[in-house]
Amino acid sequence: MRLTSRPAGRAAAGETAVRERGVPGTPLRAALVLGLLLGFYVLALLLLVALAVLDVFLARDGSFTLMAVEGYLGSLAIAWCVVRVVLLSRGPGDGQDEVPGVSPAPQEQPELWRRVRDLAERVGTRPPTEIRVIPGANAMVREDARWLGLAAGERRLFLGVALLIGLPDDELDAVLAHELGHYAHDDTRLGGLLWALHGRLLHTTHTLRQRAAREEAEEQARAAARAARRRAAGKPPPVKREPTRGPDHYLALVFSGYARLCLRLTEAVSRRQEYAADLVAARIAGRDTTAAALRRIPVLDAADDLYLREYALMGRDAGLLPPEGQFHGGLALLLADPARRADLEAWARGPLPEVVPEERSPYDSHPPTADRIAVLEALPDDGRAATLPRRPALALLREPERLLARLERAVLSRETLSWRRVPWAELPAQTRRESWAREAGPLLGAMAQAAGARGAAASGATHLDHLGRVDHLDHHDHHDHHDHLGRLLDLVDHGLLYDIAGRLPRSEQAGRSSGRAARESARTAFRSALRQLALLTALDTGLCRWELCWSGPPLRAVAPVQFTEALEEALDHAVADPPGTGPLRALLSGGVRAPTASWAGPRTAPSAASRPTRPPAQPPASSGGLYPKDPV
Repeated sequence: MRLTSRPAGRAAAGETAVRERGVPGTPLRAALVLGLLLGFYVLALLLLVALAVLDVFLARDGSFTLMAVEGYLGSLAIAWCVVRVVLLSRGPGDGQDEVPGVSPAPQEQPELWRRVRDLAERVGTRPPTEIRVIPGANAMVREDARWLGLAAGERRLFLGVALLIGLPDDELDAVLAHELGHYAHDDTRLGGLLWALHGRLLHTTHTLRQRAAREEAEEQARAAARAARRRAAGKPPPVKREPTRGPDHYLALVFSGYARLCLRLTEAVSRRQEYAADLVAARIAGRDTTAAALRRIPVLDAADDLYLREYALMGRDAGLLPPEGQFHGGLALLLADPARRADLEAWARGPLPEVVPEERSPYDSHPPTADRIAVLEALPDDGRAATLPRRPALALLREPERLLARLERAVLSRETLSWRRVPWAELPAQTRRESWAREAGPLLGAMAQAAGARGAAASGATHLDHLGRVDHLDHHDHHDHHDHLGRLLDLVDHGLLYDIAGRLPRSEQAGRSSGRAARESARTAFRSALRQLALLTALDTGLCRWELCWSGPPLRAVAPVQFTEALEEALDHAVADPPGTGPLRALLSGGVRAPTASWAGPRTAPSAASRPTRPPAQPPASSGGLYPKDPV
């Protein structure tokens, strides 16, 4: 008996779509999964029976030869491994890992809930009881079915916040219809069984491989110890032998083979279910709109990854965060940049990478995106084109900034939430200031130590000690850095360059050098540290500034023309023999001048930051199979 009511026409359309893609019905799929799960334990029992038969065969003549005793001991070891690892070890639980996110109530987000319920009615299925907004460009569905999937349970829809930010509302309809199509085809009913099967197989094979690797490592350690004892006794080393394989190794081979068989069968069904859900999305949202969503989602996922890595976490080393609600919500600023948007649109509309047969895997839970789009484009033209202007899906949310702030509190760690919030316009400069101030710390400490040591032993003790005095360094005080640089240059003029450089942290190789090599190494280290302090001073005095760039590398420095060349030349003079600090003082004294040109200053972001990394041609294989359903 069907536990969900569907309008007859829509239900028939959904069932026709299932048959078109060759997806077996729910009873057949349930029998397949249950049979594979029972087969796992039957395989273990067959191994025990085979060992018992072998023992009976060895004992049939009643004699206890050395070979018979070895056979008994070997079978006993294998049987113990099977019982302990396969039958008695605890598995990974029910597998319903909680996905962090925010679950708005219908009264909090009425438009979103109304849209999902309307689409569920058009698909012909029961709507979810929970909508959870999660990080990323991902959507999936779950169902807590009971009685081995025979009885329906609570349904949950997980919707990535990047989809709400980056998709038009008609393409979001295609994504939602695809996920609801999984409900309509009862794809989620067997999620618990599939997770139990996959989880047990992964747990068993992983445990067996770990034990086999540990036994092999222990055997190699014993062999190395024996060889060391023979060398100490003046004897030749023993003959190298191949490590012996224990029972765990061979059991791992057996159960790995069974695991591959199970994944081939279950993931083949999962790929067919994805095609069937795509047909539901095309029927509800339109053929072209569904194909456009499939093209856009991988690009949006790459853009979201770029945004989080290069923008939202820009200040992670300095303990800084963007404004509240912008950790995920700032993706809208990236997508609103005209140059970035044009680049991403061209990427989404460009040709999809072809998947060569060698790259196709029978263990993938999803077909290649190019294949899915090809199936959609082969459908008859339904005459439904995108309506203009297209409303962003984020418009479905009421007070989205509050939801985004709640999402941050739900997914970020307590330590990350304790970081200081900084406006976007100030985040680049604050990040650079904190980083350079931290890197300049060892130089300032070495300056104080060198001045104190020289001042205590020289006639000018009071003057040098005053020059080397370093008060508590406040990274937010713009005057401290300029004063410290001036004192440092005064000490350099007094001949303390190599004394200060010798107190800087050095690598192990530099510490072993001596003579001229040690002197050059110390001068190079001093120049590098002086550069950081000079840049910090230039930033704090306004001689240069750092700006946020949404269309290219995330950080862009602006400084007077030829500032980079002038700085490098001034640093060379400052560490020359004899040193000359005049050019550096003159360069950094112009802090009131307005920056006039872009400066390709030092940056820690990778060179790939100017363009998102193209996602793979198809999603990776899912260890969870159909529970939860993987992203569209």
